[in-house]
Amino acid sequence: MTLVGGQRGEVDRRLRIGGQHDQRRPGRELRERAAGAQERERAAQSAGVERAYDQKMIAAFLESGELQRLYTGLSLLVSAAADGRPARALVGFGALGPLTDERLMARALRPEAAPDVTEAERETFARTLSELRDTALELEDCRIYACAAAVEATGADRALVEARLHGVRSTPRFLREVAGAELVVV
Repeated sequence: MTLVGGQRGEVDRRLRIGGQHDQRRPGRELRERAAGAQERERAAQSAGVERAYDQKMIAAFLESGELQRLYTGLSLLVSAAADGRPARALVGFGALGPLTDERLMARALRPEAAPDVTEAERETFARTLSELRDTALELEDCRIYACAAAVEATGADRALVEARLHGVRSTPRFLREVAGAELVVV
C-alpha cells in the first residue's frame, strides 16, 4: 500500500483505482462489448406518448409563382395531409395564377417555367406538379384558400378561384383558423 499525500488516505495501486474524482472506468469495463441487436432489452409495450408532429397543423403561405417553389410547397402540404396531419395554405399574389390554371401541366412544360429541371425530366416535373395540386385539393386534411387581397388586386375571377380552390380567405381570418400551426412561407 502506498500512502497518498496527507489526509487522503491509503490507495492500493493493484486495484487500479484512480484519484477520488477520477471518473474513468476500470480497464476491464472498457473492453466489454456493447449488447448486440438481438441482446437489447425492449419495453413490453410502448410508452403511449404521442409525438407533437402527429397533432400539429402545418400552414403554408404559397406566394411564389415560381413552379419549382410551388412544387415544394405542394409536396409539403400533400405529405403532411397524407400522413393525417392537417394542412392549410393561403395562396398569395404570385401563386394564384399557376394554382388556378387549368393548363398548369402545359405551363410547367416550358423550359423557362422551371429552369433547374433538366429537359429529360421536364415532363415528369410538369405531370407531378399538376398531380400534386390536384391531390392537395382532393385530400380531406388539406385545404387551399386564395388570399382575398390577391384575388382583388390581380383581377382574378372570384367565382373561378372559388371553384378551383377551397374558397377565399382574408389573411387575418386564415391566421385565426391556423392559430398554433407551424407556418411556412413558400
